[in-house]
Amino acid sequence: MRLPDDETLESIDLDADGVALRLYRPRAGHRGTLVFAHGGGWVAGDLDNNDALCRALAVATGTQVLSVDYRLAPEHPFPAGLDDLERALRFAASGAGGWVDPALLGVAGHSAGGNLAAALALRAREGRAPGIRVKVLLCPVLDAPDPERPSYRAHTENLPLTAKGMQWYWGLYVRDAGVPAEAAPLRAPDLTGSAPTAIVAASVDPLSDEAEEYAGRLAASGVPVEFVRREGVPHLFLVFPSTPARDEVLAQIAPAVRAAFA
Repeated sequence: MRLPDDETLESIDLDADGVALRLYRPRAGHRGTLVFAHGGGWVAGDLDNNDALCRALAVATGTQVLSVDYRLAPEHPFPAGLDDLERALRFAASGAGGWVDPALLGVAGHSAGGNLAAALALRAREGRAPGIRVKVLLCPVLDAPDPERPSYRAHTENLPLTAKGMQWYWGLYVRDAGVPAEAAPLRAPDLTGSAPTAIVAASVDPLSDEAEEYAGRLAASGVPVEFVRREGVPHLFLVFPSTPARDEVLAQIAPAVRAAFA
């Protein structure tokens, strides 16, 4: 459920050619805008799904967060959600009716939304989408499910996200027998020239190994990376409202986001 605005932040509902958006604006001032994709395995979620996380991210980083109500699988499989996120980024690059500085843009996302954000960042790097200054990937999906990864083998049951659950989500999102390159950003042959990146991983999460591997590949390609792996927490820890773990992790990545928009 959407939270009420308070003295730290206001939210404004917008529309980008049929794609519903919600803009979170810190009342103390802001610099830059993150176009944000919510989690939900590409099959669930809406603007309320990560409402609390968007508010916390905006306040912690001093940026605007533009959350996107993208189309969902299985009715709208890959790349529909990614295309909607790009439409929102283009709307932001147009100034969003005066709400956004088009020169200071980034992308962000949680879980499946982190996958969309990483894929959109690749489009931006290749000149097929507006340019960005930073990407923020929160417990992201970065590859097709791989049951041989240690984090997949370790986390198979009794968790918010399990290896089996991840395989189910993927099967609804990606209809092809193969793995489309944009659906698995970790498989991009070259990450040189990518935007500076902040990545958060949870240790009790089948996705944690691919997040660490992606951070390593970015760093090896000369891309500035802030990688934070939080021990002892599950995949969904960032959506729990105002926990010390969530607030501390956002505080850790905030300097990297502010630096990218400086």
